[in-house]
Amino acid sequence: MERAIFRRWQRYRLNLPIRLIVCREDSTRISEGRANDISEGGMLVFAGLELKAEDKVFIEFTPPYSSTPVRAPGIIRHRRGYNYGVEFVNQTREDKEQIDKFRNLLKLAAGH
Repeated sequence: MERAIFRRWQRYRLNLPIRLIVCREDSTRISEGRANDISEGGMLVFAGLELKAEDKVFIEFTPPYSSTPVRAPGIIRHRRGYNYGVEFVNQTREDKEQIDKFRNLLKLAAGH
């Protein structure tokens, strides 16, 4: 018997290149990755980094028609292998605007 999964937000499937930026007290690390899902609250990211829950990150996406990347702040909520569940974090009005822009561009790139 299959168990129904109820989610707060609709998920959009995609497979797009992103950059994952991890800022720690002693260093900043940038890794290429792939966005696999996106919702209003966050996204699933594949990246070859060792991260743990509560790590703060930025996810960066460069739309195909632009050379200017859009960056959204987030926090790692869970991990399975090198797949990371990232929750968008909007602590300021500017964060919210960046997240909205980021989310809308990714949905557009995914064809939604």
